[in-house]
Amino acid sequence: MLQRLVRAVINRSSVAEVVKTIPTGPATIPYPQLDTRAQALGFALCEKRLLTEIELAQDTARALNDLEPQVLRFVVPWIVLPTRATNGIAEDTKGQGPHRGDMQVVVEWLVAAGALRPLTEFERDELVRAEEAHRMAQDSWKTLIEWKPAEYLEVFDREVTRDAWEVLPTVVLEVYPTLVSSGTAWSNLEGPGAHP
Repeated sequence: MLQRLVRAVINRSSVAEVVKTIPTGPATIPYPQLDTRAQALGFALCEKRLLTEIELAQDTARALNDLEPQVLRFVVPWIVLPTRATNGIAEDTKGQGPHRGDMQVVVEWLVAAGALRPLTEFERDELVRAEEAHRMAQDSWKTLIEWKPAEYLEVFDREVTRDAWEVLPTVVLEVYPTLVSSGTAWSNLEGPGAHP
């Protein structure tokens, strides 16, 4: 009898999880349909964290363009680093929150909307090379995270930097018109949510 009850509970919970779920959030475009409530919650958390990164996209580009020594062979556009956002979630949730795959769904959704686009391989390689040159010039290997070996930092930073996506401000403002009231560089742009 107990085994039948356990099986029934497992079957019922499995059936409940298969129901398609659509996350909600601040975007003006339709949200993707996801398989489970957990995926929808993960999507919402990733979107929120990535939106914070998007708010700082111009600052991120400026910081990279201002790296010393100046070795970049292109001007970095407004960019977002989804791996950095995912790592922030992992830190905040002690690894219990959404993971890289959940963030990738958000990135692909924004790419499909035209709000993000991938950097070229050349640009990604340039960013990695510039950050490495900057670190070497600053001798900052040891000061970033004292308890991690330099080899770990090199791989970690390379992974974060290679996952860079260009932010297309006019489209992002169509997707997130409330950004114009964020008090960031977005406040100076015009778009559907811009102040008259």
